[in-house]
Amino acid sequence: MGKPRRTLVSSKRIHSGGTAPRQYLTGIDILHGHVCVPLVFVFKKGFDLELAEQGLAEALKHYPQVSGRYQKDGEGQVFSDGQDHGIDFRVHRCEGPLPYGEHQPLLKDLKHFYKGFMPWQVVGKDMPLLQVDVSQFEDGGIVIAVCIVHSTFDGSSFFGFLMNWSRACRGLPLELPSFDRSVMIKAGQTGLDTTGFDLVRQPSILDGVVTMSRLGWRAATNMHKEIFRIPAPAIQAWKDQAETELPDAKGVNTGKLVTAYVLRALSPLMPPGAPRRVGMALDMRYVRGLTLPRHYFGNGLCYAQAHYTEQDLAQQSLSVLADRCKPPADEVSAETVSKLLTVAEQHRQKKSIWRLIFKPAVDTLAGGIVQNNLSLLPIYDFDLGRGTPDWYETFAMTIRMMALVSTPQKDGGIDLHMAASKAELRALRERLQADGISGKA
Repeated sequence: MGKPRRTLVSSKRIHSGGTAPRQYLTGIDILHGHVCVPLVFVFKKGFDLELAEQGLAEALKHYPQVSGRYQKDGEGQVFSDGQDHGIDFRVHRCEGPLPYGEHQPLLKDLKHFYKGFMPWQVVGKDMPLLQVDVSQFEDGGIVIAVCIVHSTFDGSSFFGFLMNWSRACRGLPLELPSFDRSVMIKAGQTGLDTTGFDLVRQPSILDGVVTMSRLGWRAATNMHKEIFRIPAPAIQAWKDQAETELPDAKGVNTGKLVTAYVLRALSPLMPPGAPRRVGMALDMRYVRGLTLPRHYFGNGLCYAQAHYTEQDLAQQSLSVLADRCKPPADEVSAETVSKLLTVAEQHRQKKSIWRLIFKPAVDTLAGGIVQNNLSLLPIYDFDLGRGTPDWYETFAMTIRMMALVSTPQKDGGIDLHMAASKAELRALRERLQADGISGKA
């Protein structure tokens, strides 16, 4: 499909109307980086642009931190100034009818619908922490792209904000989070002994350059994106088989089944002898024994790993592999996460947090995959007054990564947003087809 022909018709800076005290970023915020994350929604019926803008302005009144900018203090620590600099809201007109949706993903066209930025353009610059681009087609259909700074939001924070925008458009009361980032900083000031802790590590400068170069090279030459649908009946059949095969297993769920299936399909293409790993994004808000509020606003993500061998993946059943698709208990304990917060806080104070890297992200470069389970987020509940989205999409990652998204119908099926090499995507496609799963949305 050719590049969409867009014309900018309106560009506004929407303000919150309020201010907030200076708020320092946590080590975890900075560790995830000031990267641009675009999240794109397709509304075939469109929505009222004026109402959407008004609802966004209303939501921002309760999120003054989002209207702020990142600055550095005299000691070089990064903070949000809480001032009402505003966020950008742009409207474009597009020629022709809306061509995108559930059965016609945006894929390579996605990049035309938002204005990206680089991490070094955020701190000390007039860079909004949230930007909205609305592209309206001649038939009224809309593609809306919301770009966020990852150090401001994780998935829970972002979709909490999105749902409040939705509530404001529909005249419903807002459900506000806890904006106190100091609880995360204090949780890292424990004095815990972190000797031997290696879920984040500080590579040497040479190793860091080599790793970043590998990631950049892969992104530029070998990473591609495809979206596969695994329908609800297929997932239910896997669950039924697991219940028959492992009657005492309680944790075999959709996410584990899909992840084990994908890793098993890709394993033969991975380097012989390399350990097979699944890096999992986890939400610290739900770690037992940790005092982080469930409605904490900020970046609360950490990572852990599940481990396999080539032989495991070649010989064991999907049910057994799914049952094993979990990190060791000590990797997700309150003590381990507290050590992560301690390491992050120590490096934040020394302004060396940029030197750290999550171990699972590096370990999966050779023989593994990173899983991001988004299926429990309210992606398809985002209603700006005229119904929920017909489709959701985001950009391809620079690492081998799978994002699990519920189908628009929320019927128990999964749309698997997969970033991998062409050969790996082909292998997964062929595996699905051989198992009688079309794999097409």
